[in-house]
Amino acid sequence: MVNSITIWLSCFCVSATSAVFWQKLPAQQSMAVMLAIVLIANVVIVLFWFHCRTNKQTLIEAQLCLALSGLLVGVLWVASLGHFYHAWQLPPDKIQQDVTILGRVISGGCVSKSATDANAHRHYIVAIQAIDEQRANDFLNPSAFNSLLSFGFEFRARLSQTQVEFANTKAFGHSDTPYEYNSTSLSYTTPLEGVVCLHDGDVFTALVKLKPAYGFANPVGFNRQQHLVSQFIQTTGYIKQVDAKTINHHHNHRYALGAWLSSLELFHHSWWSALLLGNKTLFTDDDWTILQRTGTGHLFSISGMHLSIVAGVCFLLLMPFIFVFGQGIILLSPLKRFTLSYSTFMSQQKGLRFRFTHARLRILVLLSVIIACCFYALLSGMALPVVRALLLLAIASWVTISKVAWRPVNIGLAMLALCLVLFPFSILNASFYLSIGAVICIWFFVSTLSIQHGRWYFAAAKLQIALTFIMMPLTTIWFSNVSVISLVANLAAMPIVTVLLPICLISLLISYFFSHAAIGQIGTEIIKYSDHLFGYLLSLLTFLSELNYSAFNLFVSTSSALCFLGAIILFCLPKWRFKYFCILLLLLPLVTSLGKWLPPNDEHWALHVLDAGQASAIAVSKGDRAIIIDSGAIYRGNATTATQALFPLLDSIKVQHVDHVIHTHSDNDHAGGLAAVMAHPFAKNAKFYSPTLGCERNAYVDWQGLSIRFLWPLKGNEQDNNAMSCVVKISGRSGSVLIPGDIEKESEYALITKTLNEETSTLKADILIAPHHGSDTSSTDIFIKHVSPKAVIYTQGYENRWKFPAVNVVERYKRNKVVQFFTSYDGYTIVSFEKDDYHVNTQRGGLKKRWYLKARAPRHLEWPIQ
Repeated sequence: MVNSITIWLSCFCVSATSAVFWQKLPAQQSMAVMLAIVLIANVVIVLFWFHCRTNKQTLIEAQLCLALSGLLVGVLWVASLGHFYHAWQLPPDKIQQDVTILGRVISGGCVSKSATDANAHRHYIVAIQAIDEQRANDFLNPSAFNSLLSFGFEFRARLSQTQVEFANTKAFGHSDTPYEYNSTSLSYTTPLEGVVCLHDGDVFTALVKLKPAYGFANPVGFNRQQHLVSQFIQTTGYIKQVDAKTINHHHNHRYALGAWLSSLELFHHSWWSALLLGNKTLFTDDDWTILQRTGTGHLFSISGMHLSIVAGVCFLLLMPFIFVFGQGIILLSPLKRFTLSYSTFMSQQKGLRFRFTHARLRILVLLSVIIACCFYALLSGMALPVVRALLLLAIASWVTISKVAWRPVNIGLAMLALCLVLFPFSILNASFYLSIGAVICIWFFVSTLSIQHGRWYFAAAKLQIALTFIMMPLTTIWFSNVSVISLVANLAAMPIVTVLLPICLISLLISYFFSHAAIGQIGTEIIKYSDHLFGYLLSLLTFLSELNYSAFNLFVSTSSALCFLGAIILFCLPKWRFKYFCILLLLLPLVTSLGKWLPPNDEHWALHVLDAGQASAIAVSKGDRAIIIDSGAIYRGNATTATQALFPLLDSIKVQHVDHVIHTHSDNDHAGGLAAVMAHPFAKNAKFYSPTLGCERNAYVDWQGLSIRFLWPLKGNEQDNNAMSCVVKISGRSGSVLIPGDIEKESEYALITKTLNEETSTLKADILIAPHHGSDTSSTDIFIKHVSPKAVIYTQGYENRWKFPAVNVVERYKRNKVVQFFTSYDGYTIVSFEKDDYHVNTQRGGLKKRWYLKARAPRHLEWPIQ
């Protein structure tokens, strides 16, 4: 029976997890066929089971049917929810419109009173109940998936909040002065700056602007769209106004503890808020840098590790109870001469009849631990890694109590299957694989290699070393970053966090619930002293993070990283004949992908057009050298396109030098990343160009056999604007590219006039970057004819306010039979020039086509275009 359950659960988990690689969801007709096969397979399993005891061949056939059933059920479960997610979307008439919502904050709310002042820009996960008095459930189309609503799914939105004002009379019809809820006096007060901070559980009414959940599609960097789907978020937007009178506050103990922790005025308050309450919203950019470069982010993000510490402390606290009531039971078994246990004897002396059996004691202890862990999970905001660990603990406890003959692998499979049922889209999130990988690693080294033998501190150090190396390939796959000093940082920080977490958590609870008693004052003093000690740990982590090469970006393929993981596992296994030969074979993909010593391919070059939203970021690469044309925008002081997409992309394709940097003009959407480019080591010897610096007609650069020709503006230009954008043409034997910046029709006419007497027009190009993102003021019909491109690429953002590209512009290119690509729809676009030809590929089209990265066409255009 156990083997049958193992077979079914294994197949279910494998098929459900494989959804990460699906390019598209199975059609509903195919799913109906799968369902029929599952029903038939289950009937066959039942029929075979009556004969399997005497017929071994029948048992094998039954197990095959069982495996088929598990595989198909896993596919059906994820596919059904995938169709359900795509069917439950924001109605078109609500997109980018001011709408009034009724919602409930799920997560992201303020945990402490200081959160409003400390972090004015917030992000909430909100369950929307109604939009403009229309129920969110009515948005489901088609209604074939209505039955899934009974599973408790909610229409979720990710809403940002920046200095939100309270509703005024025009917005909501209230004429009174706006109010803010005061958690201390439990009353409403007038806000100082018109800013409101919502809390988890709050039900509120607000004026918001929404659009479907979407994100940039680049081959490197954070994939926002995938992250939103993993949290089952259907829409995003921002809050414009909150109606203070309609806020129904639900301040739980987590919020109260956060407020109390804030009132203690600890020097490292943000770190304690993350460690004790799971609130990471107070971290600064410098704090995140420390965590990333030292590889200690998991220590300050409440997870299964923290739950295991809490469970271990609970067992330690219950040890006296176990000793007193369990001593007689322990002695009774080996010493058959005793007729009464110690616990029975003590109860008879007191005139009571307590008969604690071994099973009852075990149940009592395990239930106590589970209850304590449930409380801790609530305190952490029900973080998903904590919930997964809690499920594992609950299943293991049930197996222990019921005396079911399950091995650790069976318990792990049951936990994994339950997580896939309760949180199916978590397979799209890195935390799923890091949590599962950590559990498998601990089980492997403890059960298989018996790493726990010996002194406990040596065993803990060995386990930490093993975890560091085992998790390195997984973190590389998801974050493309390796921390060199993570082993040292974790060996130093792990014991301190392990000791401080239970002590400070208990002290916080005592100081909060007994604030006016002496014991409460003791708890407060313990926290403050711990804060002083924690400062030394933070100083060490800061020192380690500031070391040169403490961390570096590492871009390898998923297959190479998994081969490296396999090599590490083989290295840990006992010695066998071909062990090191197999390890060497598994390391080859990683070595070849990292080998900058390999000669670059200088025969082909490529144009890289990044998905930068309503901005432009372009690069041309050949061998290990590159040219940058525009670097994207800067927002809130962060040039995210340049630092998190452009340079990581160049690093991933083994570029080591940027020779030329051309900014077509100084607008933020083109030159916002200028400072970041100038500061990057790749561009330390680069030559910079702009409309007033080096970019002038007839200027020419020979770059690795490619010609860089500047066509506009004219020599002596002193203006840096759209009309005088730098127009550059890059040509090679296999093709050419024209990048005209934001020029408009007057500049287009001037360019055409300058080329009228040329035998071969310098404007003619195979690939054209659409002028001014496809504005109707550019891309005139005569300009398109003179350029005569085979393909045009629009650098525009999804649902941008200017509705770029304009309908007329799209029609002009269509009339001229030009293939059109949209960065908002296709994502990152690469044009590879090889020998005498070129080909175009896109992120959403072929490089990484996935069902959860569904492309969204501009609503103002008739689709499909071609």
